[in-house]
Amino acid sequence: MLATHKGMNISEQEYLAVMDDILGALKKNEIDAGTCNEVTAVLYSLKGQIIRV
Repeated sequence: MLATHKGMNISEQEYLAVMDDILGALKKNEIDAGTCNEVTAVLYSLKGQIIRV
């Protein structure tokens, strides 16, 4: 993740907007709440490797 996003200067607001899009897609496709929670946890765990690197 770090190598891919390095130099892109992604802001926290941009990151959260993408998270909203991902979670919206999961809900639209009726993915269960447990899976949505797992995806959210993974997205938050990657935050430091994507924002402002």
